[in-house]
Amino acid sequence: MRRASHSATMRGRVLTLDAVCSTVVGLILFFSPHFVADFIFKRQSDGVHWHLVRCVGGQLLAGAFVSYRFRNASSTAHTVCFILRIVPAIICLMLVFQCRSMTPKLIEPAYLELAKNFLFAGLFFNAALLLASGWHVVHEAVSGTTLQVDNRLGNCLYQLDAIASICIGVAWLTFPKWLLHRQVTVPLDESHELCGRIMGALFVTSYAVATHALHWEDKDDRMVAIDGRVVCCLCILSAQVWSQLAYLESWSGGHWVGISLFSTWTVISVVYRLALLCKTKAKKL
Repeated sequence: MRRASHSATMRGRVLTLDAVCSTVVGLILFFSPHFVADFIFKRQSDGVHWHLVRCVGGQLLAGAFVSYRFRNASSTAHTVCFILRIVPAIICLMLVFQCRSMTPKLIEPAYLELAKNFLFAGLFFNAALLLASGWHVVHEAVSGTTLQVDNRLGNCLYQLDAIASICIGVAWLTFPKWLLHRQVTVPLDESHELCGRIMGALFVTSYAVATHALHWEDKDDRMVAIDGRVVCCLCILSAQVWSQLAYLESWSGGHWVGISLFSTWTVISVVYRLALLCKTKAKKL
């Protein structure tokens, strides 16, 4: 028992550190995307780069929020936090190797080597933590299905959230130029594709929160899952509006299609979160 408690405490500290680091990086990407893009690609970047980098920063901020809120949660919630780091590390490693092979002049080799080492270290570290924690998906004391069958609306929304995350993420991973070409007014190249694919990798990864939340009995953990999506949607929606208004020379009117999509996703998440909050308060009364 003492050993399990010590292990949980260690995981909580790791998640706290992860949240702090992700917050710092996310804030830099969100508020200074032009400096980051110029530094990585060693050239003058444009408003499309800045938007995509800002969206990546917003997703990192949402991930930091989830890690911090789950730092003292159950091992089943910790499993999600580790998956949120393992999956993008694997996908981004493939992007690094693809970039090194297919577009070797896009990014400095030293930067790619540094990224490769960092991603491998993060992958092995989080995989080790996941295995050491027991890779719990549901609470051990529960037998049979753990799906909250009486929460039909919530179950539907969690599954729709996972489907949307996977579909949008895979689309950005597969054909980012196609998604952008009617929305932008600047020529697109491999650097835009890379930024879009990194964003797609983080989108795909976020499915893990919703699919696991389907089976959580702890209402607080399920609330955090919703809060995390709200934070993510708000960050990306604000990035979209920011880009549309600030970078008029880079974005066309077609960008409002994406803005309307995330506006809908954000509104649904916020309304459902408020409904759960009101329901919880009503029960306490």
